[in-house]
Amino acid sequence: MSRATSKPLAVVTDDRFGSVDEERKVLEELGVELRVASCASSADVALACADADAILVNLAPIDAAAITAMPRLRVVSRYGIGMDNVDQVACASRGIAVANVPGYCDDEVAEHALGLLLAMTRGVAERDAAVRTGAWNVPTPQRAVSGSTVGVAGFGGAGRAFARAVLGLRPASLIVWSPTTTQARLDEALGPLASAFGVRLAAVSFDELLTESDFLSVHLRLEPSSAGIFGRGEFLRMKPGSFFVSTARGGLVDSAALAEVLRAGYLAGVGLDVLDTEPPPPDHPLLSSPRVVLTDHCAYRSTRSVSELKRRCAQNAARGLGLIT
Repeated sequence: MSRATSKPLAVVTDDRFGSVDEERKVLEELGVELRVASCASSADVALACADADAILVNLAPIDAAAITAMPRLRVVSRYGIGMDNVDQVACASRGIAVANVPGYCDDEVAEHALGLLLAMTRGVAERDAAVRTGAWNVPTPQRAVSGSTVGVAGFGGAGRAFARAVLGLRPASLIVWSPTTTQARLDEALGPLASAFGVRLAAVSFDELLTESDFLSVHLRLEPSSAGIFGRGEFLRMKPGSFFVSTARGGLVDSAALAEVLRAGYLAGVGLDVLDTEPPPPDHPLLSSPRVVLTDHCAYRSTRSVSELKRRCAQNAARGLGLIT
């Protein structure tokens, strides 16, 4: 219980959205006091959340030191899917429940990945800038997805949503790799739709994904086993002139290696919603490349998805406090 009241206390460690109306509606109706902090470090969390029974976490680091400083803590509820800023081992050792919000933005991420892919193949950013300065009939080559091979790395919710969306562009083949994807699972998820569009479906190895894809879209989780999975060697095994898109996590990609490969002209284009450092410093190697289309880690965003995220994150906190089932 919090210092001034008998109510349980929930603390939003770092508000990214400018309002906690959805969270307040869920929690205060259940008798939970809600406080909003501005935590950027473990020490900030330790200070602001020392008396918290539950915390709702955006980007603040919830490490072992912060967890030790919160003796009353019963639940960590993360705004989002990834849990890489939460020390789950330390939470488990204390019996602290940890929850995330899977699936809330699968369609938004899929649409954003498809948007990045099309922006590159159709030269949208370059042509927009050229037209605004008086150019016309810009001679830069353009590509079509139709008739190509589209690769998908990762087949969770967002990966499946992207695969469904891109099938409508009628690639010749859609190939998928993830550590758990089998041909049977792929056929079950997408077989009828792929058949309707005349697209070949194949579950492939990681090496086949790299060597066969004309367009490769990444939808993997960031885990110790996947950190830096796309490095110089992987990019050089891709087809010359292919395209690479990531709306997953920046830590999956070796940015310096990617910049080197782009400078050599090996890849035709890269679309990234995520970087290894966010926001990127002015000297980040990918900022100066004309073959890169960048957005600001916003693939998850829509009016609908953010509202759902906030509501479900608050419900997870309430569930961890035993107030709802």
